[in-house]
Amino acid sequence: MVDDSSIAESSDSNRIQLLERRLKRERVAREQAEVLLREKTQNLYVTLQKSQSAQKDLELALWASQESFWNWEAQSDIMEIRSFSLHSESVSTWSGTLIQLLERVHEDDLEGLQFHWAMALHGNRDRVEFSFRLMLEKNYQWIRLRGRVLKRGSAGEALQIVGTTKDITQQRKAEQSFHLMASAFASSREPMLVLSPDLIITECNDAFIQLIGVSVKEQCVGLNFNQIFIAEKVDKAQLVLDKQVRFESKIKNQSGEIKVVDISVALFETYQQTSSYLIATMRDISDRKRNEDKLRQLALHDELTGLSNRNSLRESISELAGSKQPFCLVFIDLDGFKAINDNAGHERGDVELQRIGALLTAMFGATGKVGRWGGDEFIAVAPNQNIEEVTERSQELISHIEEDAIVVKGTELRLSASIGIAEFPEHSDNIESLVQCADAAMYRAKELGKGQTFVYQPGLYESMTQQVSMLNDLRKAVENHLLDFYIQGKYDLNGELKGGEVLCRWISGLHGVVSPAVFIPIAEEQNLDSAIGLQALEAACDYISIMESQQGDAIPLSVNISANQMLDPQFPDQAVSVCMDNNVSPEFIELELTESVFIRDEKSALRALNTLRELGFKLSLDDFGSGFSSLSYLRSFQFEVVKVDKSLIQGIHQDSKANALFNGLITMLKSLQIDVVAEGVELESYLPFMEQADIKLMQGFYFDKPMPYDQFLARHTTESKW
Repeated sequence: MVDDSSIAESSDSNRIQLLERRLKRERVAREQAEVLLREKTQNLYVTLQKSQSAQKDLELALWASQESFWNWEAQSDIMEIRSFSLHSESVSTWSGTLIQLLERVHEDDLEGLQFHWAMALHGNRDRVEFSFRLMLEKNYQWIRLRGRVLKRGSAGEALQIVGTTKDITQQRKAEQSFHLMASAFASSREPMLVLSPDLIITECNDAFIQLIGVSVKEQCVGLNFNQIFIAEKVDKAQLVLDKQVRFESKIKNQSGEIKVVDISVALFETYQQTSSYLIATMRDISDRKRNEDKLRQLALHDELTGLSNRNSLRESISELAGSKQPFCLVFIDLDGFKAINDNAGHERGDVELQRIGALLTAMFGATGKVGRWGGDEFIAVAPNQNIEEVTERSQELISHIEEDAIVVKGTELRLSASIGIAEFPEHSDNIESLVQCADAAMYRAKELGKGQTFVYQPGLYESMTQQVSMLNDLRKAVENHLLDFYIQGKYDLNGELKGGEVLCRWISGLHGVVSPAVFIPIAEEQNLDSAIGLQALEAACDYISIMESQQGDAIPLSVNISANQMLDPQFPDQAVSVCMDNNVSPEFIELELTESVFIRDEKSALRALNTLRELGFKLSLDDFGSGFSSLSYLRSFQFEVVKVDKSLIQGIHQDSKANALFNGLITMLKSLQIDVVAEGVELESYLPFMEQADIKLMQGFYFDKPMPYDQFLARHTTESKW
């Protein structure tokens, strides 16, 4: 029999076991649940972390692209714009209604934005994209708005739109600059091209199309830029090195016309130097080049004769000298050209210069170069010719020049030439010195009688240099009134002083005592004679004034006047003015002139002489008998005095023919009622013959030599008769 207590204990034990098993199951289940919860929590945390990281990446991406996120919901009509930065805590947000946004939109963009928005709201257009200007702070900025409809209502109306915005102000400015540059490229008057690094034309403007002469740019695109030139081309290596090249070249258009162009090619590289392109600019300089050629023609050629001018001649001579090629330099100076200019006129003078130019070209042009050095001076350069041949050609040239005669009012005028020749490098290997040698030889030819050719000889240039030095010294002496004026008396048969002649003397600090036979011709050639003549006239008036103040009376004085001064229209007034300034009557002044004044211009000379006579001056023909035409001048003009040249007096006491000629000449002059002064009376033995010829006045070393005025005055004391 089973004990009830045992059964009870067994029952309790079973319940406990069941409870323990339940508790164990519950514990296991709870532990499993906790594990699952931990796993779920961990997964959720990881997912959250990933979500936050993705959001951060999105924000960083928006920040990096300078985009902002926006969201609009129809229920609230609120648009929220969020801008992100590198740090998540630096998020800026703008929130406002669509009306508030539109109030800040530029009025020119308002209508467009409203249209695009309306199409997104009600037009079943899910995408929204529009650029407009929005007031931010104080200035308008260009904003690009992009978005997409996220939700629509039952009627198709948009409930939510999301998207991004971006400030594109700089991009717009860049686009504007690009459009301006593209417009400038297209409308530029200068031809412009875009080239690949291999110089292939990828783009060109209308100006280039017109330059080439094609109808459409497709005919140019694809061509190699270098192949269109017929002269200089782009140096690619230099372009890579310098990034820019500039040069001149020639291009032939479709019609075959050749244009000269100035070309500039610049190398440009894109961002980060991933690629490069070239911009070429061209400028048509054909007109400029033609003008430059014309200017060069004018700069290197004489306008009148068409010959090379001095600059061109220097270039030619320098080129020959640089090549060490021997040549002859021929220096030509025309003789008698001034007389043609003065009497026949400058137009006829120009014609003669042109004729000389043609003769020079015919004589030397085939083998050398000829040109006008200046005025009536010419130069011919004769390479590879010996001096004998050049001399012969030069003599032949002189003969051709002298062939033509010019008749002006019954007077025959002829040109001639004096020619000097120098050899390179025989006479000089220096260009300037060589020209000077030829010039010196030419002057030597003039000294020998003109119309001649002279070959340079050693020492000749030094002699000419001496003359130049003398000329400069003489000019200073004239300008500073450093010349001396001596007096030589005129005497009657009784040896009494009746007059005097003022004679110019020059004592140079550099050259010593210079003879009048040397410096007077230099003065006449360099137009210093007029100044000397006026100074002599002033000295004569000054001496006469001193005589009157010291002696109570004065003798008349004669002054030599050159042909240049006599033919000067201003001289009569100048002469009277000098006399008035010194309170001297013109009747005390005798003006002596030679027949050269009539040779120069007879008509003007007679007019000047009549004017001077009317003013009260006494006129004397000097050196009578030394020229071949003096008698005709005596007939044309009535001189008061004639001075017989000393060449007719010499030997009259020993030679019967000389005496007969002298007496016959004196008889003729007396028959014309002309007073005679005999020059060159140096011997006492001449006096009986002077008395026989009834000569009233004599002048010569027998009586006295020219002396300074103070000595002259001291010699003739108050006892002398004036």
